Amino acid sequence: MDAKITKQRIARLLSYDWLKIIGLCVAAILVWSLVFTMTGTRIRPSQQFTVFNHETNLTLDNGFTNDYQRAFKDGVFSYEVIETNINDLASNHEYAATLREARFATDEGDVYFLPAIDDKSTAYTDEETGETKYSRTYLQTFLNGNFRYATDIDKYFTDLETYLAKFYTDWTDENTLDTAKVEKEFRARAIKNKDKRFKKEAQIKQGVKNDIDRIEKYRDALEKIYGYLDNGTVTLVKAGLQNSKGEMLIEEKNFALNLCPNVDTMGGLKEQFAYYGTRNKVDENGNPQTDKDGKPVTEEYITAENMSVIFLNMSGVEDGFQYESLLYVVHLIDLYYTPAA
Repeated sequence: MDAKITKQRIARLLSYDWLKIIGLCVAAILVWSLVFTMTGTRIRPSQQFTVFNHETNLTLDNGFTNDYQRAFKDGVFSYEVIETNINDLASNHEYAATLREARFATDEGDVYFLPAIDDKSTAYTDEETGETKYSRTYLQTFLNGNFRYATDIDKYFTDLETYLAKFYTDWTDENTLDTAKVEKEFRARAIKNKDKRFKKEAQIKQGVKNDIDRIEKYRDALEKIYGYLDNGTVTLVKAGLQNSKGEMLIEEKNFALNLCPNVDTMGGLKEQFAYYGTRNKVDENGNPQTDKDGKPVTEEYITAENMSVIFLNMSGVEDGFQYESLLYVVHLIDLYYTPAA
């Protein structure tokens, strides 16, 4: 049998079977991609930390991005976080609802920053006084549409205390940590999750050290946030689920932290998260300015006053790792807190 490859035979093959060849190549690429996708290591929700910036805030700038990445590199988060993301809804205002829904559906989201001020879209005129009033705050509007993703802050803190009590004899005393308990849970979790980062014993031992550091970070952050709440640097914000008439369907709870109740102590937060506020304009002597009809003249200004944060509750995040949110929030407070004069 003459099986010699010649130019003539190659030309004949290509002229009659080129479609089959292309089809086989495409099929091979698709199969390879499918195998790679199915067998590749997937990042777990607890391993990525995502910040949401509400659509009514100012768009995040490069300064925020750089500071956020620096926080990651400087070890603000625990070893578990290996990727950070930003969802700046302010830069996609028209599609904010769609983007938010898509991200939440894939368990993406840890903290959500929004101003706990009147929702301008709910403005109406009071028939008796003629004044402009608002049905809801932006926080309330968020809860009405995304209630299942919002965390009860009081419960969040209580749950963290309970979590720390698994490892500390007394979580308020940093010297009572039982490292053996941390190691036991870490080893069990590494096996359960088939974590490829911890296959060899040397890797496991380093992982135990990292996990001890994680637990200690959570304890320190909880102690700090309690201190900031006690001295009024930050405050709790009550809200709840409303019906279409504005009536509360459940008892109001603390679903957010107000990170800037006082601009004298936390006003610097506007370097990260801010919005355009409106205030009455004054002259150089501090006297209110009015127009020809005697009405106050207003002006817009950049502020972080009443900028609040929601701790998002994603079902895909493994128990115990949802407290990365507190690490980041405490980092922001530490960064911008200025003691009152």
